[in-house]
Amino acid sequence: MTKAKPHSRSGSATVPATKEPTVRTGEILPSGGLALPQHVVQELSSAASTPGTATPASETSTAGGYFAQFGDFTPQVDAGFLNQFNKLALHENWSKREKARRRDEAIETEFTHYFGTDYHDVAKWQELCGLVGLQAEGLSSITKCKKALGARKVMVNLVNLIDHLKNGTPLMKFKNFWEFQRYTLKPGRCMSRTLAKKNAFVNVLLRHVA
Repeated sequence: MTKAKPHSRSGSATVPATKEPTVRTGEILPSGGLALPQHVVQELSSAASTPGTATPASETSTAGGYFAQFGDFTPQVDAGFLNQFNKLALHENWSKREKARRRDEAIETEFTHYFGTDYHDVAKWQELCGLVGLQAEGLSSITKCKKALGARKVMVNLVNLIDHLKNGTPLMKFKNFWEFQRYTLKPGRCMSRTLAKKNAFVNVLLRHVA
């Protein structure tokens, strides 16, 4: 907000400056608006004056995931999980053993980012059911959701599901267990059951494929 000059001239006539009324932060204005703190007004003005700086929805939805803890590593918003993770492993110079351990940790962290850790929230279980293609009708309890998700016919690759959540990658649908097994046994697409047991949302989708 700029301060009015004491006098402004138009032609040869002198027009007295109009003193602006003092407005307190949080006060309701006559126009129906709300007075904002000065620093907020400045931030809004700055954002409005810089075109093309809107944050993509996909970027905001992934903020705070596993990769966010590595401040000197800049992840690509639209890249797949494995692509991102492999670049991070090179960046951090992890050994083969460390990379495998970190990958399990990353998968679990990404699930926690999207689903949280409230395993007593039936709405979260129903959401997971819907994501993997199960009809929510009749799944009125956590027990029923777990039973449905744990069925052998439910074949979901965890890495593919993360990509589906992160950037809309189509969720893989497997015709049979052999097809699911072949896809999941490819490098980087498996997870240790030891760590998976710590996350109920991950554990219920785990299948023995080796």
